Amino acid sequence: MRAGTFLIAGAMLSAATVLGSGIAAAEPADSIPHDGVYRVGVDIRPGTWESPGPADPAGSCDWRRLRLIEGDNTNMSYIIENNYTKLGPIRVTVEPTDAGFKTENCGPWRMVPPAPTGSAGL
Repeated sequence: MRAGTFLIAGAMLSAATVLGSGIAAAEPADSIPHDGVYRVGVDIRPGTWESPGPADPAGSCDWRRLRLIEGDNTNMSYIIENNYTKLGPIRVTVEPTDAGFKTENCGPWRMVPPAPTGSAGL
């Protein structure tokens, strides 16, 4: 009986070790393929983003930088900056302090690489 108890205890310890180690979290993305609300630093990276413009030419692109993600995100006190436009391309700088970024009918977004710094040999 004692050997059986050690066997069960060992199996439970192994399971706890595997479950406790968890799975590494995915890195925030540098592309936004479709409409939605994205958490900054979790779902997407902060930085400058670019979209070609409205995915549906009959509609307008609506994007919002959010200080708080809650409800349908139309509460003006939660919106840091926004735009509703039919023109493209569109550029937006999402700050690390933003809680979220909402996009609707803007097409896919991609992160713009930072401009090179330094003298570049001049």
